Amino acid sequence: MKRFIMSSDMHSFIGRVYGLSIVSLNFDSYDGLAQYPDCKYAIDTNYWLTGLAQRVESLNMVGDMLWLDPVPKNFRDLALTRYQWLTVTTDVFLTRYISVIDCALLLVNEVYRLGLEPKKCTLHNLKKRRLPGAVADHLGLMLDEQEVLRNERNSRIHHGEEREFTDDDQTFKTASLFNDKFHGMKGTDRYGRRINVDRSFKEGLVSIQRDFNRSTRLLKKQLDNLYDLLWEEFEDHFGPLIAAATHGLNAGARRNNTSATRRPAL
Repeated sequence: MKRFIMSSDMHSFIGRVYGLSIVSLNFDSYDGLAQYPDCKYAIDTNYWLTGLAQRVESLNMVGDMLWLDPVPKNFRDLALTRYQWLTVTTDVFLTRYISVIDCALLLVNEVYRLGLEPKKCTLHNLKKRRLPGAVADHLGLMLDEQEVLRNERNSRIHHGEEREFTDDDQTFKTASLFNDKFHGMKGTDRYGRRINVDRSFKEGLVSIQRDFNRSTRLLKKQLDNLYDLLWEEFEDHFGPLIAAATHGLNAGARRNNTSATRRPAL
C-alpha cells in the first residue's frame, strides 16, 4: 500500500504568518515586542500555528512506523515484539491524530481573539464567544468525521481496551512474544491454522495503514479549508493594526498572494 505523506506547512496562510514572525528578531524579549499590537498579534498567531503544524508533521513519524523501510528481518534485536510494535504505533497514531483538532481550536481562539485559556478552548466554549458560524460549522464537521477514531482513542486511553489486529489476537500476541524474544512457537491457532507471526503482523500493519491514509488525506483537506477561513480574519484584524503602527518595522507586512510558504530562518 502506498503511503500518504502529510504536508504540514504548504498552505500560503502558514507562509504568510511564518514570514511575519521575523519581526521577533527586532526585539530582545516578548515583553518588548508585546508593546506593539500588530507585532504581538503576528507572533502570538505564529506560536499556535507552529504548534499545529508541528503536530501535523508528527503524523509522518507515525507513517515511518507503519511503512518500515526496511522491515526488520529479526525483531529479536528490537525492544518490542511485532504485536507490541503494532500496539504502540496505534497509540501514537490515535493520540496525535485526535490532538490535531485540539491544536486547531487553539489557533482559532488566537486568530479570532476570543480570549479563552488554552485548557478551556473547546468548540462549545468558542461558540459561546461568538465564533463565526462558518468556522464553527467546519470545526464541528472535523470533530464529527474523526468520531470513530476519537472513540477508539478514548477507549484505549481511559478504559484499557485494545484494537484487535487479527481474528485471533491472543494467539498472535503469544506467538509474537515467543518468536521475537525466545526460540519460536509452533502449532495452530484457534481456527486450526498453522501459526504464522509474519502473516499476522502484516495483516495488522495493513489495517492501521488503511486508517492512517484515509484519515490523513481527509485531514489535509480539512486543514486547508480551515486555513482559508482563518486567513481572511487574520488580515482583517492585522491590516488596521499595521496601518496604525509607529515602530517602523512595516517592511513585508502587507499581504502578498505569492508569499513564500517556507518557515523563515530566524
